[in-house]
Amino acid sequence: MCTMIAERASIQGSGKTENAWISIDSCDIYYDHPDHVDSEHAITLSFSNQLDPINSRISLEITPESAKEIIRKIKAALSKGDSLER
Repeated sequence: MCTMIAERASIQGSGKTENAWISIDSCDIYYDHPDHVDSEHAITLSFSNQLDPINSRISLEITPESAKEIIRKIKAALSKGDSLER
């Protein structure tokens, strides 16, 4: 059964396409059945610029376990970075 779980985050950043770096201002996050990952469910991150959402789309499909590992590593990196700013 499809979960239809979706969230959107407003972000500030850039993403690399085949030919150039582009501005990114949003990330859609989905938890549902994957198209390309061998897993019952997957996390899909779809980054884009809302002024040109089709041509700016950069997507990533990963297992839930991979998403959790990335979250742990992001938290670790942010913690280390925060300690440098004190």
